[in-house]
Amino acid sequence: MQEDNEQKVTLEVIRSELQKEKIEDLEQFKSIFEQFHKELKNEVKEFIKYLEWAYEKSGNNEEIKKILEYWSGQNASDLIESLKRLGFSLKKDLGEYFEKSGYRLLEQTRSGKRSDVMYGITRIFITNKQKMRDDLIEAFKPYYSDELFKCFIFTFLGSAIKPKEND
Repeated sequence: MQEDNEQKVTLEVIRSELQKEKIEDLEQFKSIFEQFHKELKNEVKEFIKYLEWAYEKSGNNEEIKKILEYWSGQNASDLIESLKRLGFSLKKDLGEYFEKSGYRLLEQTRSGKRSDVMYGITRIFITNKQKMRDDLIEAFKPYYSDELFKCFIFTFLGSAIKPKEND
């Protein structure tokens, strides 16, 4: 069994563990699967970046765009979960600012005005001297459908907006 996380976990490592008579250390065995899943997600993200690059270099070829949209869609549920966690983590510091702009951002999102939504959210981060998060930037990539874009932003805003206190 793998002793540390320095060795890359491959399907061959998993296969060799499964071929053994018995699983000796269940926690370590589960960590192998978790490490493999983490590495696989990173590989997919890298692959999507290469597809973006190929799409741009091809002069926006429709066939490459379809492949890019497919893989981006596969990545979408992870991104939605990540945006939800990001929103909750920002609620304490920026929730009030998102609440003030919330209705406008929600309406712009509903209307599909990506650049206006990007501007509004970026403005909140810059005003508060914070860096725009990579997962949030990812949500604005043009290869995501309008419906996915709306899901991303509604998820983020729904978890980032700090509700007003009732007096």
